[in-house]
Amino acid sequence: MPPPSASRPLARPSGADEEVLALIARQVTTVPWGVALGAQVVLLTAWSSAPRSALLAWAVAVLGLQAWRMHRLRRLPAETDRPLDQRVRTAVWLSGLNGLVHGAAVGLFPWMDEAQRAILTILLGGLSVAAVGTTHGHPRIYRAFTLPAMGALIAGWAALGLTGPALDWGHLGMALLLVAYLAVMLGLARDADRRLCDATALREEQERLNGALRQALDEARVAMAARNRFLASASHDLRQPLQTLTLLCAALETRVQTADSRDIVHRMDLALDSLREEMNALLDLSRLDAGVVELHRAPLSLDTLLGRLGEELQSACEAKGLRARCVIEPGLVCESDAVHLERLLRNLIDNAVKYTEEGEVQLRALRTGEQIEVVVQDTGVGMAASDQERVFEEFFQVHNPARDRSKGLGLGLSIVRRLARLLDHPLSLRSAPGEGSTFTLWLPVATRAPEPAASAQPAAVLPRCHLLVLDDEAGVREALATLMRSLGCEVSEAASTAEALKAQAARAPDLVLADFRLAGRDSGLRAIAALRKRQPTLPALLVSGDTAEDRLRQARDAGVPLLHKPVSVSRLLEAMAEALGEPPNPT
Repeated sequence: MPPPSASRPLARPSGADEEVLALIARQVTTVPWGVALGAQVVLLTAWSSAPRSALLAWAVAVLGLQAWRMHRLRRLPAETDRPLDQRVRTAVWLSGLNGLVHGAAVGLFPWMDEAQRAILTILLGGLSVAAVGTTHGHPRIYRAFTLPAMGALIAGWAALGLTGPALDWGHLGMALLLVAYLAVMLGLARDADRRLCDATALREEQERLNGALRQALDEARVAMAARNRFLASASHDLRQPLQTLTLLCAALETRVQTADSRDIVHRMDLALDSLREEMNALLDLSRLDAGVVELHRAPLSLDTLLGRLGEELQSACEAKGLRARCVIEPGLVCESDAVHLERLLRNLIDNAVKYTEEGEVQLRALRTGEQIEVVVQDTGVGMAASDQERVFEEFFQVHNPARDRSKGLGLGLSIVRRLARLLDHPLSLRSAPGEGSTFTLWLPVATRAPEPAASAQPAAVLPRCHLLVLDDEAGVREALATLMRSLGCEVSEAASTAEALKAQAARAPDLVLADFRLAGRDSGLRAIAALRKRQPTLPALLVSGDTAEDRLRQARDAGVPLLHKPVSVSRLLEAMAEALGEPPNPT
């Protein structure tokens, strides 16, 4: 019994027949030249002995049939309006006619000598071999040609051996050899057809799997887009009231008089700071996924950066009763983006402190060849090997089943991995349950010295100005207006582009603070563009609680500075002062 791999497929793939028709259509323009040459050789060698009318009729039939076959077979693959089986039958009939016409030349055997018969035998045998390749051994198409052609040849040699006064074993032996030859050719054709069917079945299965993979990827992209839309929508809806609370808290702080009241306001502000950090983590994810994070690579001295992080680590460890250990090789200079590298390392340190209840947290930085190895190591709870990849997923936390808010949202390491890939800094994790975790980051050594640090700039001072606040959320708009008025600014309010234009007509503003997303199809960008038609140099800021990827790209492409809710009052005032530049002229 043949092995399974050698057995014919249970169902012949339809693609195999399509492949054979396409192959025949490609080769049918070159095959007739060889056939015509063979017919000419037979014609010339038998011209002096065979009946010339019969010889000419045979040659004309061969050449005419080749022209007809070429015309029909070239069109078969494109005749998709016809069923495949009908097109295959057409190819079978044409192949059968070709075999019959070629086999008819054996009828000239009685007038041929041995050399002429040998030439005709070589021609028909060679065409049978060539047909294995031109038909890929298709069982119906190949046999339709080979059986008539080779059958006539076998019969012709057998007749020569049987028609004399005694058996001519030479002629009969030739017939037997041709029978064996035919059997070999049929076997080769069967193997060629089996290989084609197997290859076609494999290709169809691969195409099916590729289709399933594409569908799965499309579904994953849809799910990812839905997740991003949900995060953006949830982030926007949560940032709006948080921004209102931030502004009202800042306005309240300017009015309280007693120490107890100031302490309450201070505690409120600390709680809001915590919420702002968690919201900013969501924003970082959106910005990284949207591809709008810009890199500013430059030689960076690690002394100051790691020294600052080391001080923060010392304070955090002291608050939890842990030991902090910092081993920083002096004079290390790497090639990286200072802002994003600091965020990456700070997230690693915060994660180590959160999940360490006793022992120590280490921060080490040493040069190893052309790289700088930065290590954050803790003696915390550690994690199993099965969790070490998942900890880089959003919202996944190994040891926080109760979702303790003091341990964050589970976004820190997700941001770490994205930043490491963005910066092209390899990152590794080694951990075991109860043995702590070790994160190692490799930084490239800089080939040039860092530029001197810029001198510290004085804190921005907000000049008195006329401010146009544009926001469709009444609570946020009124809270921002209240805060700005408490700081000495004059404020006009608007909820749409139309209202903003009316306010501008009444009195031209010095600065516009616009929410990105307004009611309906209105937007802050649209409003700013409309206002600048009347005031081309009007300074403007966008303030948004939206973290959707397309919104972030739109803001970047428009070139309008974008602040994200909840924005702290200090950052808001700093951005306003930067936008205004010099204090506006009195109006």
